[in-house]
Amino acid sequence: MRIRLLTDNFWSIGLFCSFVTGFIIIVSCLTKRRRRYFHLHRLVDDVHHLWPFDDYLIQPTLCNVCSSTLLAGFHCSSCGIYLHERCVRPARRLYHCKHMTSNKQEQHQHQWTRGNLPLESECVICHRPCGAEPRLCDYRCIWCQRIVHESCMRALSTDCDLGQFRQLIIPPNAVVSRTGNKQIVGYAHSVVERILPCGIEDWRPLLVIGNRKSGGANTDLVLNSFRTYLNSVQVIDISTIAPTSILEWCNSLPDVGFYILVCGGDGTVNWILESIENTTSGLKPAVGILPMGTGNDLARILQWGHGEDSAVDVSLFLKRLNTAKVVALDRWSVDICATARHFGVATASARNMRMSNYFSVGCDALVTLNFHRRRDKIPEFFASRFVNKLHYFHYGTVDTFLKECKDLQNNVILEMDGRVINNLPALEGICILNIPSWGAGVRVWGSGDNIPVQQIDDGMVEVFGIYSSFHIAQMQVGLADPFRIGQARRVKLTLKRRFPCQCDGEPFEEGPCIVDIQHFSQAKMLMNVSST
Repeated sequence: MRIRLLTDNFWSIGLFCSFVTGFIIIVSCLTKRRRRYFHLHRLVDDVHHLWPFDDYLIQPTLCNVCSSTLLAGFHCSSCGIYLHERCVRPARRLYHCKHMTSNKQEQHQHQWTRGNLPLESECVICHRPCGAEPRLCDYRCIWCQRIVHESCMRALSTDCDLGQFRQLIIPPNAVVSRTGNKQIVGYAHSVVERILPCGIEDWRPLLVIGNRKSGGANTDLVLNSFRTYLNSVQVIDISTIAPTSILEWCNSLPDVGFYILVCGGDGTVNWILESIENTTSGLKPAVGILPMGTGNDLARILQWGHGEDSAVDVSLFLKRLNTAKVVALDRWSVDICATARHFGVATASARNMRMSNYFSVGCDALVTLNFHRRRDKIPEFFASRFVNKLHYFHYGTVDTFLKECKDLQNNVILEMDGRVINNLPALEGICILNIPSWGAGVRVWGSGDNIPVQQIDDGMVEVFGIYSSFHIAQMQVGLADPFRIGQARRVKLTLKRRFPCQCDGEPFEEGPCIVDIQHFSQAKMLMNVSST
């Protein structure tokens, strides 16, 4: 049942909105993640190491140069050494990080780092505790992650098989640089020319893609964690290098099935999928998701979870990738052609996009648009997933009273498979849905005897209407169903006036236009099938 809220007391509305806004700002200030290294010590970056700064070290830690106790300091995320700030310069001479490339074609060798072992470490030879003494003792291989006593090293082969994640790791001798076959360490991805095949059985090289400038620095911390287990060339920060240049590596091995792990939200996943379609020419890589956005609807459907933060267990996530199942996901072409003209010239250029999750016009897109505009102005208030949801609640509450998208049914012509849909009820939004999850995990389409089955690879989309922003809130808590219009293989929307729109969480405003949505291709996605 629709509930209409009628009020003439605008002072009460203004007071309520001011209270919600003030509450959001206070919570944002209290929960914003301010990390010292992100602002003061962003990176002490050289050709050997990447040094993020740790404000507070939980377990007992010793400096790998001076061996004294370390409460806060620099930590190389790749090779795992810890340093005081004053010890960074001598460490460049004493320690070498993981080699990105190598001129040696023989068997890969162990590369050891001493001390500062994880708690409850165990020797792979004698199975007794390691690192229990209050000094730098015992060793860990920075490639295979094996831990061994100093006295047991002679019993261990010098050859390294790269450990339990060998099927996902790109070894240094499989990387060719543009500067020739010389040994390179560090994070200079621009020097990589191509990837060579290697002798690892069932090899599925993994590329981890994220943006350290997004997500309140959480993505940066997660990328650092992946560098502990992988070759640093596999962990890509797209704030410094375009994803298209990275995906060119897949073309050097057209018959090898690469895995790509996207650390981000639905918008980032859609961007990477579009880059894959435009760049790769051989076997398409399969894409997994480490959900770090606000809604993460596609990640929920593929069973990767509803959201992660910097405390994610990267080793557990790599285990899940090793057993993941490859599934198909429909991709849709969204072509927008402006119909409004001024002196015979279109007032806006044509727009072409790709859609994996949903395309919508109306009140839900308006809430997302207001959220993005506010985040662009004051990004420091949007560093928490919980706070972001409070912002969405605030803008949805405001639109409940303002109703900026009312009478949408009179300003939109909806065609499904060439058939015009008439007699639509009073709506404030229309959504074209490709996956079962919408609005941060709502199974909005539902199931039942008279409800068509929804699938992500059937070449069809589901179309439903939204009565109001309050109706969205009702659907999110299970108190209302959408106005189901039907399924179609092609949908066309003709907008008669300007409306907010969104495609996979990326909002924009569009004037009078024709939106044509039809099937484009299928993407290869990774679905988590592990029970752990």
